[in-house]
Amino acid sequence: MALVASKGTVLQQEISSTYTAVAQLTDVGYSGGESETYETTTLDSGTFKTYSQTGYSEGGEVSLSGFYDPALAGHQAISDLVSTPAAQNWKIIFADSGTTAMAFGSAGVSWETTAAMTDGLKFSSTLKITGDPGLPT
Repeated sequence: MALVASKGTVLQQEISSTYTAVAQLTDVGYSGGESETYETTTLDSGTFKTYSQTGYSEGGEVSLSGFYDPALAGHQAISDLVSTPAAQNWKIIFADSGTTAMAFGSAGVSWETTAAMTDGLKFSSTLKITGDPGLPT
């Protein structure tokens, strides 16, 4: 069993047909991916509810946060997706020996900025995945 360090993991955004690393990140996370189901319980099916697959899956979301620099073009490109929504391509490249990648597209973006007295200027963002989340298999 290999243990993979997080240090060296990179999130890249496609800008002008080139994947460019998003600078100054402190974390990147993936959540919410699931295969959809529907309830199949009937009055005579017993004590426990039953479910079946719809044949669809939810791509989930990628969350990211880091130190915010309003002058960085990469940070501007993400926050611009709030006021000018557009489909966007991304890659998470993990720091394993094979540099495994998770390539996905986003359809929606949220953006938050935080200025706290005891910390540096920070941002957080959530990318709503459209289609296949590109999970490594």
